[in-house]
Amino acid sequence: MNRLKTLIALLAFTSFAFGNCKPAHKGEKISDLVLYYLLFLALSNGSEENCSFSPSSNDPLYSDEWHLKNIGQFGGTVGEDANVSPLWDQDISGNRVIVSVVDDGLDIKHEDLVQNISVTARGLNLLNGTIYPTHSYSNSFHGSAVGGVIAARGGNNLGVRGAAPCSKLVGVNILEKSTIYTSDEYRAMVNESARVSISNNSWGSPDNYGWLWPSSALWQQGVNEGISKGKSGKGTVYVWAAGNGAFRNIIASPLLFDNANYDGQANYYGVMAIGGIGQNGKKAAYSESGANLWVVAHTQGNDATAYTTAISTTDATGANGLNVGGSSGDYSLGNYTKKFNGTSSATPLAAGVIALLIGKYPDLTWRDVRELVAYSARKNDASDVDWSLNAAGLNINHKYGFGAVDAVSLLTKAKTWTPITAGLNTYTASALSPNTSIPDNDLVTGATVNYNISSPISYIEYVDVEFTSNHTYFPELRIEITSPSGTKSVLSEPHYCVNPYNNTTCSSGNTSIASMTGSSTYRFGVARHLGENPNGIWVLKVYDASATDTGQINSVQLRIYGR
Repeated sequence: MNRLKTLIALLAFTSFAFGNCKPAHKGEKISDLVLYYLLFLALSNGSEENCSFSPSSNDPLYSDEWHLKNIGQFGGTVGEDANVSPLWDQDISGNRVIVSVVDDGLDIKHEDLVQNISVTARGLNLLNGTIYPTHSYSNSFHGSAVGGVIAARGGNNLGVRGAAPCSKLVGVNILEKSTIYTSDEYRAMVNESARVSISNNSWGSPDNYGWLWPSSALWQQGVNEGISKGKSGKGTVYVWAAGNGAFRNIIASPLLFDNANYDGQANYYGVMAIGGIGQNGKKAAYSESGANLWVVAHTQGNDATAYTTAISTTDATGANGLNVGGSSGDYSLGNYTKKFNGTSSATPLAAGVIALLIGKYPDLTWRDVRELVAYSARKNDASDVDWSLNAAGLNINHKYGFGAVDAVSLLTKAKTWTPITAGLNTYTASALSPNTSIPDNDLVTGATVNYNISSPISYIEYVDVEFTSNHTYFPELRIEITSPSGTKSVLSEPHYCVNPYNNTTCSSGNTSIASMTGSSTYRFGVARHLGENPNGIWVLKVYDASATDTGQINSVQLRIYGR
């Protein structure tokens, strides 16, 4: 009797709370009544479906998904993939792990996604204020493509397969808004964070400008709340696309524009920035390098002159989205596309692999997860000259972070992982204000600031470098910082620049940090010193690559996150 009363009360609540929600599109195959029913079941039972997945079952387009199992089917390197299939054979499929897709919407009625839409976490549509994150525009598809890379249902005889084919998705539609407010960014970061294990963000600052884009205080607050309170106190894991703006020209003769550290969201300590590599294991030409880069994952890459095979995934249903049905060599069925690319598709692949980890080890905190990802990363493109070891013995590379995400290596590392029990300590050192002049047109001597750190931290988890300069043309500066252990990190390098507000070449004498950001101080993020001891002398070097524009290092301040 009490259970009956509870169910009646839940039904009344559901009717009151959601009864006025309108269908996203009329005449769709899967009616809103089904979603309403699923929501009611979730409220009454309080749990996600216990998914069963057989790796040998059929998904017709799975053979095209080289990023999951690369057997050289498109001329790529055999085995150059996320290495997920051995885990599926062990019944590790991300079961019940909820991943938030923060994007331009999510097709929650897509035939290959609908079974993996969360029934306990509510979606959020910041465009129309409803719980339906579904795309509102016919050309929107991005979030559905992201969702497919993560969690397209496996073994259902339909389309493709996600990296974590039993994980669950909840959508947040933020990118269809013409004006995105900082309050929208905050809401997107915290939506259902108590239930969300992973927040996938295949978006960020505009690409191909070489401009500095600080993150907002409200967005930072949202991430801070997510990592401290999300996933029932274990912390939500935020993965962030490193960006596609590394060059603005043909592959054979690229012009350097963006670095992932110019994006104040991708370089924040609470996120993992994900770069992209192709089917040969080498950096995709567009993928942005940076000292903040955590790891890389597979996406459309390139050889010396041309792009290689892109990613197969779900598209917005029917004639909507990227594939309107066989257009430009795409699949004849418009529900899927084989043309998804960019760090936008690398990031959800990393999210899917992390979902496999959390599905197997649900008690891991967000700090455990990010360190496991770093320590288990595979050294891809091993002959690249930028590879080195930091003082903690980790492979590091400005193009690849700690290396490529590898599911088997990740789960193997987790078997013997000692959970992090020490609290996260944040040490903000006193600012130095040297007002040191930067020698003009000099890539040899440069300006030097020695910065002594004496903190209670002995193990670095992340480093912020707040750099203040009045130099009149920031894009010509090369900024490096070297830790007491001798590990060098490049924060910025000379690059091309286009003013995003008038789409003209950035002007000499008027492209300072202040003219780009409104403040003469910009925060860089550094991942490469993970595991090192921060105490001792840090050395900041700044070089000027061209004549005429001049300026000073006005101040420097370091913030160390660690234990």
